[in-house]
Amino acid sequence: QSFVATAADIRAVREAAAALDYHPLLIAKIERAGALEHLEEIIAAADGIMVARGDLGVEIPIEDIPAQQKAIILQTNLAGKPVITATQMLESMTNNRRPTRAEVTDVANAILDGTDCVMLSGETAIGKYPVEAVATMARVAAATERTTDRETIALVDVLRAQEAKGALTTNELISYSVFRMAKRLQPTAVIVPSRSGASARRTTRFRLPQWIIAPSRNPACSQKLQFSYGVFPLDAPADVTDWKSYFLDLVADFDLDDGLLMLVEGAGTLNRRDTKRIEIIDLSQTALIANP
Repeated sequence: QSFVATAADIRAVREAAAALDYHPLLIAKIERAGALEHLEEIIAAADGIMVARGDLGVEIPIEDIPAQQKAIILQTNLAGKPVITATQMLESMTNNRRPTRAEVTDVANAILDGTDCVMLSGETAIGKYPVEAVATMARVAAATERTTDRETIALVDVLRAQEAKGALTTNELISYSVFRMAKRLQPTAVIVPSRSGASARRTTRFRLPQWIIAPSRNPACSQKLQFSYGVFPLDAPADVTDWKSYFLDLVADFDLDDGLLMLVEGAGTLNRRDTKRIEIIDLSQTALIANP
C-alpha cells in the first residue's frame, strides 16, 4: 500500500478486502515523513514493510536516508516481518550493462542491514538490460550472504542486550535459542511447523545458512511464507498430528540422509496448549532404525 501514514490506512484496506473475502499480504510502503513517527504501529498492522527510498528521500533530508533505512529494517526484523529495500539500487543499469561500484555496495549493505528482499524497478520495467540487472543483483546477494557473520547482525545485538536485562519474551527466547543452537550444531535444516507463519519468521530473522522448512496445514500461511528469507514453505495434510514422524517420512524427498535436523515446535503448530520445545534429530540414527 502506497503512502501509508498510520496503521489506520492498513486496517482500512484489510477490512475492505475482507469484505470481499480476500485476505492479501499487505506491504506498507514507508515513503512519508509522517509514517516514520508511526512506524511501530504500521509494522504491527501490516504484513511487511517496504523502504521506498524514492519518495521518502523527497519527504526527509536525503542525508537521513541511510540511517532511516537501517532503523526501519531493524524494527521490522524485530517484529518478525519481511522487509523490502527499493529504489535506484542498480539505477545505472537502466542504460548500462554494468552497475557502478556504489550501487553494488548499496545492494550488499541492504542485505547486511537485514533486508529480506532487494528490489529492482526501472531497471527491469523500462531498462535496456533487465536480465543482466536481475543476474547482477542475484550475484551480489549470493556473494554477500556467503560472507555474512551472523553475530554482527544488529538484531543479534539487540536481543543479546534484552536477554541480559531479562526482557526477552518466551517467543523471542525460543527463536534466539534456535539461532545459537544452529550456529553451534550446524544442522542440515531447521524444521519450524507453523499455523500463522510467525514462528518461521522469527527464526529467519537471524539469516541462518540452513533452509528453514516450514510445514503448515494452512495453505494461506504457506503462500505468504514464500516472501520470507530462507524459508521453504511446505503444504501439510490437515490430519497431521506428529510433525516429527511426518517430516521423517519426507526426508528422502529432500535428499537428507545424514546430519542433524532441528525441530522447533510450540503453541500454535497443532494446539495452542502445545509445549514450546526444540528437538535435535540425528538422521543417521533414524536411518539405522528404519533399516536395521
